[in-house]
Amino acid sequence: MIKRSERHVIRLLAWNAAAGAALGVLFAAFLVYWDVAGLGSLLARSDSPLPALALLFAGFAVTFGSAVCGTALMSLSPDDRDDDDHGGRLQPIPIPVRARRK
Repeated sequence: MIKRSERHVIRLLAWNAAAGAALGVLFAAFLVYWDVAGLGSLLARSDSPLPALALLFAGFAVTFGSAVCGTALMSLSPDDRDDDDHGGRLQPIPIPVRARRK
């Protein structure tokens, strides 16, 4: 069963991934439309531009989506990140060790 706080984080990641992917596709479309570095004219002269466009858009969508998701995760407050009562700080755990004398 998924906890309420986990559902919140999953929903946050889904929305940010979608927004980042949309931004990446939009950016790639602008690169092709404005013919940056001859990219649009190269695709226009190509025999099969669809695979190249698909790879270009998918690459930008994955890159921008991942960057936006990472930014969203790193901007969470410590209360949102973990469920323990330590507030995100590490706590030392004593470990009993037996040693022999020589």
